[in-house]
Amino acid sequence: MFDPTIFDNIKVALEGAVYDLDFAGEVTVTSRSDQIELAAMAREYMIGCRNAARKDGNPRVTALFILSAGAADLAGEILDLAESEERTFGCTLHVNFLLNIERPERCAEIERILNTIWSYRPRIIQELSFVYSGLTLERPVTYRNTVTLDFGRKINEDNIEDLFTIVEHAVQSLRQLEKNI
Repeated sequence: MFDPTIFDNIKVALEGAVYDLDFAGEVTVTSRSDQIELAAMAREYMIGCRNAARKDGNPRVTALFILSAGAADLAGEILDLAESEERTFGCTLHVNFLLNIERPERCAEIERILNTIWSYRPRIIQELSFVYSGLTLERPVTYRNTVTLDFGRKINEDNIEDLFTIVEHAVQSLRQLEKNI
């Protein structure tokens, strides 16, 4: 038997926090993925959810929690290497929101809503895309907006309590984005 890594411990806590809200009827889990990239010796866990209050079954916004750890983090922890100010071991957590918008100008409103909820803490990155066809310019374009919240630091077991706040803020963000966008 092996000792669980930081990644394993945070993954279990994150999964538990999201499923607790699913069982309470607050969200509906829509996807889950746990991958090991053998070529790079990296791990990634992703769990997605939507607002459970949405009765039509057509979610306007989906939240994805993406936890990752690279080879350096996993090996450093397993080999019990010394940490320093320049080198710390842990995981990276991003929260993504996936939604469709019809006007790119809505990005400013999305950023305002998220900054209000998250107190300007994570960096907000919005990436718009659309499927092009020859008919695209003849009809309104719907843009796929992938909004990434980047916390700009690694997390470890000392931050497990923060996961519950992050999940709560994400659910609040889902509701506000559905209501206002």
